[in-house]
Amino acid sequence: MKNRGMQRLQILVWLLTLSLLQASGALASSDAGNKLRQVDWQEWGIEPIHARVTANGYMIEFRYKVVDPEKATILSDRKRFPYMLSMKSRAKLSVPYFPTVGFIKSNRKFLHPGKNYTAMFSNEGTHMLRGDQVRIQVRDQVSQVLTLQ
Repeated sequence: MKNRGMQRLQILVWLLTLSLLQASGALASSDAGNKLRQVDWQEWGIEPIHARVTANGYMIEFRYKVVDPEKATILSDRKRFPYMLSMKSRAKLSVPYFPTVGFIKSNRKFLHPGKNYTAMFSNEGTHMLRGDQVRIQVRDQVSQVLTLQ
């Protein structure tokens, strides 16, 4: 009877760990099989400022300047979130959710030209490091390559 209870506990811990890794983007499959269309920054109506490793390597900050607010709404969509793709490790990072503050990205309906906005990506497991080549994916579109600072 003790062994059965221990087995159930181990399975529960394993499933919880697996779901946390999936939510953090660590186990997300690459989109190599999907048809992703590469776009210029102008098509999204933004100019990238930087993609920088922060929080001791556990977060990545993508900061951008809005040039065309109508086009830039693709990055602030409340239902579809951007992902960060690593060219080296093929990791796919997502925007984390915290119960107290929500999603760590700009969720604005009305963007202003010339203002800077941010999206943070969870880098739990430090899949991406300074100097790595990355892309931003939104829906079926993928950005030009950025180098992490």
